[in-house]
Amino acid sequence: MDSPIDEIKNKLDVVDVISGYIKLKKAGKDYKAVCPFHNEKTPSFFVSPSKQIWHCFGCNAGGDMFSFVMQIEGVEFAEALRTLARKAGVELKKQDPKLKSQRLKLYEICQEAAEFFEGNLKEEKAVQEYLIKRGISLKSIEEFNIGYALNSWNSLYKHLTDLGYETSDIEKAGLIIQNTKYQIQNTKYYDRFRKRIMFPICDISGQIIGFTGRIFKGDESTAKYMNSPETPIFNKSQILYALDKAKIDMRKEDGCILAEGQIDVIMSHQAGVKNMAAASGTALTPDHLRIIKRYTNNLLLAFDTDTAGETATKRSIGLAQELEFNIKIIILPKDKDPADVIKKNPKEWKEAIENAKPIMEFYFENAFSKYNLEKLEDKRKIAQELLPPIKKIANEIEQAHWLQVLAAKLNVQEKLLNEALAKVKILDEYSYANPAHRQEGASEGRGQVALKKLQLQSLEENLLGLALKYPEYLEVLKENLTLKYFTSPMAGKIFQYLKKQKFDRTCLPAGRKINLKKIQKEVLPNQPYYIAHVIFQIEHYDLEEKDVLKEINFCIKALKSNYFKKNLAELSLAIKKAEREKNKKEIKNLTKEFNKLSRGLSSY
Repeated sequence: MDSPIDEIKNKLDVVDVISGYIKLKKAGKDYKAVCPFHNEKTPSFFVSPSKQIWHCFGCNAGGDMFSFVMQIEGVEFAEALRTLARKAGVELKKQDPKLKSQRLKLYEICQEAAEFFEGNLKEEKAVQEYLIKRGISLKSIEEFNIGYALNSWNSLYKHLTDLGYETSDIEKAGLIIQNTKYQIQNTKYYDRFRKRIMFPICDISGQIIGFTGRIFKGDESTAKYMNSPETPIFNKSQILYALDKAKIDMRKEDGCILAEGQIDVIMSHQAGVKNMAAASGTALTPDHLRIIKRYTNNLLLAFDTDTAGETATKRSIGLAQELEFNIKIIILPKDKDPADVIKKNPKEWKEAIENAKPIMEFYFENAFSKYNLEKLEDKRKIAQELLPPIKKIANEIEQAHWLQVLAAKLNVQEKLLNEALAKVKILDEYSYANPAHRQEGASEGRGQVALKKLQLQSLEENLLGLALKYPEYLEVLKENLTLKYFTSPMAGKIFQYLKKQKFDRTCLPAGRKINLKKIQKEVLPNQPYYIAHVIFQIEHYDLEEKDVLKEINFCIKALKSNYFKKNLAELSLAIKKAEREKNKKEIKNLTKEFNKLSRGLSSY
């Protein structure tokens, strides 16, 4: 009988799984995309339907469908298994609660809480009437799992403990708070959410991980909105409300509409515009935008038109510019948010989206509407306001265009604006959106070591991939290398296996092939994609067969050279230590070994 993993792999295709997260394009027999795991402009991320694996030639990440889900969602294998099993319709056997990972327990607790809140709402007619009055239909209430937290100190806590969940796990899920300030009899913990309309927040796969609670006819001094705290499964800087429901339409429409509130998003989906999401209780972050970039490069911002909304729009634009989005602004009537517009007339909302203004048009109109061009001081203020966003434009031609437009509108020489632009410094709080900025101050030495290790691993994988794809050259490896030259344990295991096997070189070119599945099963049973992974890399190098031996010899030479240099550096340090300790015998032995290795290095 197949294991759940095998059953899932038989029912799902790696292309379908990955295309649920990022946009793939056909590239010969494979598919390609911009890598979701590092910043790049030219696609270097490839997916192989024949091998059922993926690999990025930019950051060297790769694996099967399980490793992709683990990496893109930041989850452990158990959660990736659960996600893919649900997608494949594979039933997983129930685990002993004691064996469940903490994250799985927290997912279950959040799901039970959401169902509890939904049940409460069905009994609270006044809350239902309020939501319907706001324009939310019963169908949307059900689709978005909207619920209600009772006006009670511990109704949810009691419900969850009655189901058998531990207090410590309920607290870790962010649903209860230890009582240190309220005089409530026999209440050590109380519910975080009370007398609030509850909006569950889901991760990318649709699992409930947190909540937003909106006050309902309560004390107006209380915060209007309350959000779940950071938990092991809820990181608000990486979660967008309704992304799980919007991602397919974001890819289909090739655009993401971002709003500020849950009701805006729900109303938009209800009106048929489903490529819309919102930040969950935080300002927009670089992580939010990188997630969106998996699906589209086009961003439409639909924030409120009040002062706070305008500030949020500009902050979001600054972030999105750094990540090179195509940005448009949806212009809304004064003092109206998307939900207001949709409730009044859904058609007006769709027209506003159609008429969204490109970012620079928005900036120009906004700046010129506030000042008088007849006044020199106002011209200076307009330039001060518009030069920073022009400076942020990555494309030089586009930047030059907007500088020309500004010069014409202000009736000043473009040369003067160019000089002023050169003096503009972009030092905003979001400069960390660029990974290079985040790494400032990091240990350069450690970074170089990590890079060197990655390069060596890539060399070893290339060498094995070449030998396995062109087995007629296997003897070249066996004659020129030993295990000591390998740094990667997996590559070393494969090499050791091949070293022990006997291959008739005269037969192999005529069509005899190595049993790759057998090697994978016998040598690396816990790394089911590794062999396919190293061969997949070679297939995308477009290497001509006449150059294969040359490439193999290059890899062999590089590995040997690295081995000698590494050991010479270690011996050099050992000699210096022996000299400090005045250990003549040790100095003699080490020097002899050093000279021997030096001669070895000189031959490469």
